[in-house]
Amino acid sequence: MTSTSTSPSAKFLTAQRSELLSRRESYLADMARSTATALELTEDGANQDMADEDGFGEGDTLNVERDRLLVVASEAKERVAEIDAALARVDAGTYGACEACGKPIPEARLEVVPEATLCVNCKTGASLRRK
Repeated sequence: MTSTSTSPSAKFLTAQRSELLSRRESYLADMARSTATALELTEDGANQDMADEDGFGEGDTLNVERDRLLVVASEAKERVAEIDAALARVDAGTYGACEACGKPIPEARLEVVPEATLCVNCKTGASLRRK
């Protein structure tokens, strides 16, 4: 990102880096917790025959819950990747620039979604084009 009056300040970038790192740690913890719980459910299901006479039972519920936890872990992993990319943009000096139009992403948007890669106009336009 070129040095203009609309470039994020060093203070803002420091605050954003801190927020990104905090969110990253939270997502990593969510991912580890969800994965561990899913593995426990897998082990529990393998160790017990929980089906009733119709072939349905607690095992089916455990499978659904395990799958849900694996989705949560996968989504957390995706968020970590987005945050890692945002941290790389901070390091490269390109943080806060819209990847589509190159204009600055407003700081208010970055405070809410620090890993944002698109300004509101491009994000809205992208959403409308997909419909």
